[in-house]
Amino acid sequence: MNEKDKRVVEEMCAAGMSLEALYKIFKQFDQNDLKEIYKNYHIRQNDYVDEGINISMNCS
Repeated sequence: MNEKDKRVVEEMCAAGMSLEALYKIFKQFDQNDLKEIYKNYHIRQNDYVDEGINISMNCS
């Protein structure tokens, strides 16, 4: 799978496409490659939201 193909799959992930839908749409690609791209995309998206952030301000 070349870089252009990977970007297209990532764009589909960004559009909310499920992994099962990716398998059906991209039949010519290896399912393990699709799963890896899907997983990595969602890990990157959730990287900064893993846990709550507490912020306190003193406005006096």
